[in-house]
Amino acid sequence: MKRLAVLLIPFFLLSFFLYSLLPVRAKEKTVEIAYGTPTPEIALHLYREGLLRNPLTFLLIHALRKSKLEAGEYEFDGFVFPWDTYHKISKGLKKVYKVTIPEGSDLFDIAVLLEEKRICSKEDFLKYALSDEIAKRYRLKTATMEGFLFPDTYYFSKNTHPLRVIDTMHQNFLKKTAELRKRLEEKGMSIEEWVIVASMVEKETAREDERPLVSAVIYNRMRKNMKLQIDPTVIYALKRSGLWDGHLSLKDLSFDDPYNTYVYAGLPPSPICNPGLDSLKASIEPSPVDYLYFVADGNGGHHFSKTYAEHSKRVLEYRNARK
Repeated sequence: MKRLAVLLIPFFLLSFFLYSLLPVRAKEKTVEIAYGTPTPEIALHLYREGLLRNPLTFLLIHALRKSKLEAGEYEFDGFVFPWDTYHKISKGLKKVYKVTIPEGSDLFDIAVLLEEKRICSKEDFLKYALSDEIAKRYRLKTATMEGFLFPDTYYFSKNTHPLRVIDTMHQNFLKKTAELRKRLEEKGMSIEEWVIVASMVEKETAREDERPLVSAVIYNRMRKNMKLQIDPTVIYALKRSGLWDGHLSLKDLSFDDPYNTYVYAGLPPSPICNPGLDSLKASIEPSPVDYLYFVADGNGGHHFSKTYAEHSKRVLEYRNARK
C-alpha cells in the first residue's frame, strides 16, 4: 500500500501541475496592477481575479522568462492561458481607451477630454503642453504645443504620461501634414505662421467652402497693416487667463493680452486651437479675393465684404435679423 501511495504522489503532482496550465475563461475582465506591486502579489491578485488556476504557475513562468512586468490596466477576454496572461503584462499590452479630439479643440479642451477618459490629469497635461521647453524639443518657435497636436481619434491606456500623449499627437500632425509642409518654403511661410492662420480659420467657420475666404481676409488685412479683429483670439486670451465664462462681451474686446487681435496687430504669438486638414490647406491656399471683412449671416455661414461701408450694412442686417 505504501508503495502504491509513493507511486500515486508524482501522478497527483503532475495532474495538479497540468491542471494549473489549463486556460481560464474570462469575459471582458479588467484587472489593475498598481505601480510597485511585487511579482508574488501580482500572481496572487491574478489568481483571486480568476485569471489563474494557480498563482505558482505565473511565478514559474516569471522565473523562466525574467521579464519586467508593467503596472497598469489589462483586459482579458475568452480562454486565457497562464503564459498569455504573463505575455500581456510583460509586454505592457494594456487596456486602451478611445479618445476623439474634434477639429478646433484647444489644449484646454483636450485636457478635459483626457481627464474624462482617465488617460492623464488635466493639470499634468497642461503643465507639459503649455511649456515652451516642450515646444523647443520639437523645434517649434512657439510658447506652447497649441496647434501642433493633430485632431484625430487616439487610443491610450489609463495613466499614460502626458509627454507620450503629446508625442503621439504631434507625430500624427507631422504625418498628416507631410505633403502640405513641403509647400511652405515656396510660399515663404514658417510652419508657425501657417498653423496660426489655420487655427483662426478653423475657429471662424465650420464650412469647408468658406475656409479659403476667411484665410484670404486674414492675409489681406495683414498686408494692409489692419488689426485682424478675430473674435476667437479674444476667447482664447480669456481662456488661457482663466476668465472665459462662455460669453463674449464688448468689454472683452479690449482685454489686454497678446493673443487679442483687437488690441494687438499682426498674428497672435501661437495658434489658438488645433486645426484640421481643411483649415491647414486653406491657410496655404487662400482664395484670390479682395475681401477685408466678414460677418455671420445667421444661417451658419458668413457674408464677405470688400469695404467697411458694405460690411457695416451686413452687420446691421444681421443684428436686425436677431431681434
